[in-house]
Amino acid sequence: MKREKKTVAASRTRAPLQPRGRRFRYSNESHSRLTHYLFRYPAKFHPPVARALIEQFSSPGDLVLDPFCGSGTVFVEAMTLNRNCVGVDVDPVAAFIARVKTQRLPGPAIKRSGDRLSRVLLPIRRPDSEYERRQFVDITPDTYRKAVRRYDLSIPKIPNLFHWFRRYVIIDLARIRTAIESLDTPSTHRDFLMLCFASIIRASSNADPVPVSGLEVTSHMKGRDEAGRIINPFTLMEKQLSRMLADMEQFYEATAQTESWTVTRCGDAANLRRHMRRTVDVVITSPPYHNAVDYYRRHTLEMYWLGLTTDHEDRLRLLPKYIGRTTVSQSHPYVRDEQLPAGLARHWESTLEKTSKPRAHAFKHYVISMSRVMDQLAARLHPKSLAVFVLGKNSWNGRQLPTTELFRQMSAKNFRLVDRYWYPVKNRYMSYDRHNDASIDREFVLVLERR
Repeated sequence: MKREKKTVAASRTRAPLQPRGRRFRYSNESHSRLTHYLFRYPAKFHPPVARALIEQFSSPGDLVLDPFCGSGTVFVEAMTLNRNCVGVDVDPVAAFIARVKTQRLPGPAIKRSGDRLSRVLLPIRRPDSEYERRQFVDITPDTYRKAVRRYDLSIPKIPNLFHWFRRYVIIDLARIRTAIESLDTPSTHRDFLMLCFASIIRASSNADPVPVSGLEVTSHMKGRDEAGRIINPFTLMEKQLSRMLADMEQFYEATAQTESWTVTRCGDAANLRRHMRRTVDVVITSPPYHNAVDYYRRHTLEMYWLGLTTDHEDRLRLLPKYIGRTTVSQSHPYVRDEQLPAGLARHWESTLEKTSKPRAHAFKHYVISMSRVMDQLAARLHPKSLAVFVLGKNSWNGRQLPTTELFRQMSAKNFRLVDRYWYPVKNRYMSYDRHNDASIDREFVLVLERR
């Protein structure tokens, strides 16, 4: 009865389908920080948009699926609106962030754990005068090795470790991590503290924290180091902990009157049946852009420090599951064995192949992966239920790829298009250079109905 009522209500709000879509309206005025900014996550789903989509296309008590949950923006907003959520993300760092951000941790209790950690860290931090001195002179390799042995530190096996970090910073980070791991506190609190730790790793490194297309030591960072850059992981941790405790308390209060819950797993959306079997009421998601953000490289340092990967070979096994990569091996089964269906996708594959075979392979991998995701979503949705996709623009050699039409054709077997919208992208952490002139100054919303 509930589903019939909601379907009728939804149909009444739909205007006739416009060829180019309608402007999607949402408000920034009532937007709260909640836990959205615990971690600097690139190309994040804009929280006010996520909230507006949840309000428009779902009802309280519904089960919402996000198969590309990223840092959990949909989950956070849905929980405040009394919706339940399930979702996956192939990136272990993303899944970890989403899980921690949606934990209801009472303010006083989590603050006690934070205070306990601060007391443990206080006597092991270096004097400020030493950090001043370390602006230009790192500790020696011999001093580094002695410190590792003296404090019995576990150092992650990051390739080119000393390219990404100063030696004294590695020691400091390892001591902070050890303190968190040995703290006598609930596991949910420890996960929160580890997320605080993860959020300072990039700022403690030699990598530029701004570009989100990957991981690099830019000329800007080299210039800062030459001018003298103080890196004090303990101060960074202290400031981050204070800010994140306030955000967690706000989220706890915002969800105190709801009974909502979330389940987040690290998994492949193209093989969703391995991670969940229940049916859901609605899908709301922002899939990865094609050739825009390299999350695999972007989260390299955090993945190692959090212990989500053990070595380079272990991490490489995860690579083929990422959707939207800039390069895909010709030996990948999707590229080698699959055939794109006739239509727009095959036309663009042929067009790209004339200029760049690697780009054509990456495009083919993206389309086939997303087509499989559509099959998986259809199996989890009731007939006439909705799947809402937020999509960005993408260009190649000055020509814009028809992303929305590609998605419509990819989903046509299982879904029919019932509405589409667009909205401008502004005031967001998305002002960066994208691969192949990809433009994300506007995003589109496709509303699909399960056949």
